[in-house]
Amino acid sequence: MNKGMKWGAAVMAAGVLFGGMGVTGGLSVHAAAKPAVKQAVQPSVTLKYNGKSLSQKGIVVNGITMIPLTVLRDNLGLPLSYNPGTKTYSVGSGTQKLNLEVSQYGVGTNLNGYYLDSYDDEDIYGAKNLNGHLYVPFKVLNDYMGFKGVWNPAQKSLEISKQAMNKISISAETITKTNKNASIVIHYPKVSGLEDDAQQKINEVFKKQADDFAAYSEEQAAQRDGSVEEHTYDFVQNFAVTFNREGVLSIVTDQYSFTGGAHGSTAREGLTFSLKDGKQLALDELLKSAPDYKQKLGKMLKQKAKNIAFDDAKVGLNEKPDFYLKEGGFAIFYQQYEIAPYAAGIPTYTFSFGDVLPKGTNPFAAFKQGN
Repeated sequence: MNKGMKWGAAVMAAGVLFGGMGVTGGLSVHAAAKPAVKQAVQPSVTLKYNGKSLSQKGIVVNGITMIPLTVLRDNLGLPLSYNPGTKTYSVGSGTQKLNLEVSQYGVGTNLNGYYLDSYDDEDIYGAKNLNGHLYVPFKVLNDYMGFKGVWNPAQKSLEISKQAMNKISISAETITKTNKNASIVIHYPKVSGLEDDAQQKINEVFKKQADDFAAYSEEQAAQRDGSVEEHTYDFVQNFAVTFNREGVLSIVTDQYSFTGGAHGSTAREGLTFSLKDGKQLALDELLKSAPDYKQKLGKMLKQKAKNIAFDDAKVGLNEKPDFYLKEGGFAIFYQQYEIAPYAAGIPTYTFSFGDVLPKGTNPFAAFKQGN
């Protein structure tokens, strides 16, 4: 989904029933006529939080554990609100605010405007409206909202608890340079709570990236001919915190540009830092315990991308791969058109550290503060 995309006017009328997060109202005639996609829903999952069993149950849909939205409010303590104008439920706060846009097309899932991608054609981050109730994949809580879980297959239960995070604060700053030719809105992160030198280094990278995109946007907007027939241009930057533990911070940013034509384009960048000294980290600094990681990753990338790539021979590990960290591993991505057609989006492939590192290796050992 393009980051600049807005839902159409024909959307589902939605409302909050604060006893169970029911979605009331009806679909439009056109939506009702669309064939429903059958979901493989399995028996319920017992949910526990900090050792206490919860009254509400989770479910497994197409192999993905889903958590009722009301559990996030009633048990995990996250603030929940509803905007009837945009038909959006918002849960959480700050840079961990999850927005669920309910429409006739489904539920759009974004983190402060950053739309959460799915990997390998699996819809692992998409929230769902099931029988009038909203459910969020547990993977969203695990990857973006600071929670972890332990699955007990014998009891069919999921034990949820808070993850130990870095003791820093991350806020969202905004640059707005909208004019008659273009809408320019740039959101970028700002870190606080670190030693001055490290904090300054990290924030300078974030600010420079935002300023560079603002300058590029204004330059492109100045080239618009200004005619009524030509749509105004659109430039948006959003970001998501993908890892904030073990003395390391990783953030992914998307810069969306529309300058006319059939569609816009999105450029993605992953930025990973050691909080000890503010140094920006490359992938090889995290995988240095595996001298053969390039060969391993190259083979796995070719296998994962073989069904979408223009040319299998061109798929592999770049000299400086685009990446960002995730809980338990990392994601390597390619830009639009880099290895596949536009319809493939930004091809992104996830790996666990265990895929490449020797057993028992801690990739963050050198970056923990105090070492």
